[in-house]
Amino acid sequence: MGLTILEAAKTETDPQRVAVIRELAESELISIMPFRNVQGGLDYAVEAELPAVGFRGYNETYDESYGVINPQYERLKFFGGDIDVDIQRIKNYGPQAKAEQIQMKVRSLRLTFEEQVINGDESVDVRAFDGLKTRINVGSSQAVNVNGALSLTALDELIDAVDGDNKILLMNKKMRRRLSAASRNTTIGGFMSYEQDAFGRRVTMYNDARIVVTDTNAQNVQIQGFTETSSSTSIYCVAFGDLQTTGIQGPAANGYGIDIREFGEIAEAPVDRTRIDWSIGMAIMNGRSAARAYGITDAAVTA
Repeated sequence: MGLTILEAAKTETDPQRVAVIRELAESELISIMPFRNVQGGLDYAVEAELPAVGFRGYNETYDESYGVINPQYERLKFFGGDIDVDIQRIKNYGPQAKAEQIQMKVRSLRLTFEEQVINGDESVDVRAFDGLKTRINVGSSQAVNVNGALSLTALDELIDAVDGDNKILLMNKKMRRRLSAASRNTTIGGFMSYEQDAFGRRVTMYNDARIVVTDTNAQNVQIQGFTETSSSTSIYCVAFGDLQTTGIQGPAANGYGIDIREFGEIAEAPVDRTRIDWSIGMAIMNGRSAARAYGITDAAVTA
């Protein structure tokens, strides 16, 4: 069964891994995304077409029919980086000099992972995994063409395109602000509510779907900016779960998940090296567990 990194951290005994997990969990997306533990990759099947059924009379047979299953395979991709801190800097400023660099690296890891979940494209970087934008192409049965200002009707259509419980809406901060403004406008409406998560953070809900915002990547570029065709953006609706949309992760030195290795001073340079490794990927195991509304322009939300 897939667990979020916070759920898995409850049994973690390595304080360094716990610290890294807590930094990663600053991402609302990473904190709620489950990860299945796999070795090498994940074999699964996506239901493409149901077998036909019908009626028959006495002494008649049913027509022969078979369901169509499309086999899929998701490979684990190796994600992480080395942190090299000059030995003299550690001597001059103490362990804090190293701790600061590790924290910065993990923050970069967090922002880069969010970017990958949305915009990852193996055709651009074969070492990475495909994100939602690549997997849900324009024209797909799971893609809603807004072609202008977002309407609540189109947003409801996006949510209805996804099966499963605990749906989330992935969007940029400006679109969340526009939805909030629409909910205060009596001529538009839109049912918005607010809850608290396990961290005490306010969670915004629309039509029982949790709104999760993405901000910038490690290069300070908007992850879901208005940079798609005709200066537009996309909103994604996802149902996370073991048989829905899920992350996958491979073995580490101690169990599964993030691997942190201390090398000390290396021979090649007078630096203390720490390596963070995370074998990860993503799978959409149910084709109706994710959908995309695209062509959304930077304009006020309509009814």
